[in-house]
Amino acid sequence: MARAAFLPARAAMVLGAAISSIAGAEAKAQLVDYEPAAKATPVQQDAAWRLAFRPGMQVLTQTVGQLRTGAPAPVQAQVDALVAEAARQSEPEARRTLWRAVSLMGGLAWTPEQERVGALALRTPSQIWTGVGDVLTAEMLYPASGRVTYALDLYASQPTTSATPKKGALIRPVVRGRLDAYPAPIGVELSGLPDGAYLLLAKVTAGAATTEIVQPVYLVRDLDARYAALKRELAGVPSHEEAKALAEYPFALAQAMKAGRREVVSYDFPSAMKRSADIVAALKAGRDPVRQATGLQNRAYRFSETGELIPYQVYVPTGWTPAKRWPLVVALHGANLDETNMLGRDGGRMQKLAEEHGFVVVTPLGYRLNSAYGSERGLAGLAGRDMTRVKRSEQDVLQVAALVEKEYGVDPARRFLTGNSMGGGGTWWIGGRHPQMWAAIAPGAYGGVIPEDVPALSNLPIRVVVGERDDLMLDRVRETIATLKAGGVTPEYVEVPGGTHASAFEIELPAIFTFFEKHAK
Repeated sequence: MARAAFLPARAAMVLGAAISSIAGAEAKAQLVDYEPAAKATPVQQDAAWRLAFRPGMQVLTQTVGQLRTGAPAPVQAQVDALVAEAARQSEPEARRTLWRAVSLMGGLAWTPEQERVGALALRTPSQIWTGVGDVLTAEMLYPASGRVTYALDLYASQPTTSATPKKGALIRPVVRGRLDAYPAPIGVELSGLPDGAYLLLAKVTAGAATTEIVQPVYLVRDLDARYAALKRELAGVPSHEEAKALAEYPFALAQAMKAGRREVVSYDFPSAMKRSADIVAALKAGRDPVRQATGLQNRAYRFSETGELIPYQVYVPTGWTPAKRWPLVVALHGANLDETNMLGRDGGRMQKLAEEHGFVVVTPLGYRLNSAYGSERGLAGLAGRDMTRVKRSEQDVLQVAALVEKEYGVDPARRFLTGNSMGGGGTWWIGGRHPQMWAAIAPGAYGGVIPEDVPALSNLPIRVVVGERDDLMLDRVRETIATLKAGGVTPEYVEVPGGTHASAFEIELPAIFTFFEKHAK
């Protein structure tokens, strides 16, 4: 899939593909799921495309790190200095400094025009648009003055489980114009379009400087009326809580996004809402198409602490039967990803292994994106240090595991926990916090264990996975192994030859399932 070319082609030859360690240990713990040298060109393109969304500071810093590593040493040194400077600045000035680093890596002169285009962002009060009275504005993320011209086009947004929406086909040009003062409203007309996911992409020019900025939006018409009608229909059906929660979820999600309480990586509202209608029709006909279904399933449940509907995915082998107890794998995704990543990544490899080995696999969201599964080992910063949100992330994992265990007859002696990157950190944390639950754990691409964690982990079979080319976590994982051994714990340890931060886990996944098969409480 072609991505927007944010930097000139010559810059792609010098940009690397690993997150830099330049922002310090805390920034190092704040992860983007990525592939370094093994997939250098796509990673460079992805990082450049990600900048067009004007991400938050954590992701922006990571992305600059991704773009930095392959640059010539003199450029790397200058980028290091700029990133260090940004770390001491307030957000607006830090954004300006990081944009200067991006310009430097692209071989672009740091002019007032280049400074100006880097300050621009597209923003909207809500990503849920109704097709009537929707608001889009051009804003400055740091002070910069002067005129720019723009051409705003509408693109389809393709479904993805990666950290950034994918650009699909061009739908139509929207508007061309000039901006002199900010914030500046931009008129957008979406009449005649079907509900769905779209990207508003503006090509912005100031003198010789040019860039692209993007705002994702989801068109969902008549949301409140449609949601109310669905609730009335569901109220007329007794029981069937699993099916009713799934039917309601896309409407609840859209409302929460409209109110600014939720965010998503990618979501297909039309397909999900059609599934809701199908579920309602089946329930009225006396059939439950959700409870104890097999194969890959999107699910939702009502989170006990807040009453919200929270999503998860589950894969159930096609040969499942209630006549026996089944082993359960809980798999935790990495940062900036969601509940669809683990079962969808690498061509659905985890689904195939679950089918082959006869395991039920569940993949929680972790309450909200980037909430660290409760871990207090540095990743809480992903949630803006909102410790209530971090704690709920851990609770979500435990509640989802309990729901699936009850519905599918899981063997409590054969529960297993695994995850990669941030999910590896969650595996260490939840495994150590609740060692009685798990027959074995397999954390991938994450270190950070400290001596006080070791006693709780001492009675768990552990298989630790990291890639020998994991530029982000190899040293930290080695430190974790040393910490465990110093406390008398000797886990199985695998440094995957040629493996990177993302690929090592995928390469090792068959061996992880085999490892799990050997253990029971």
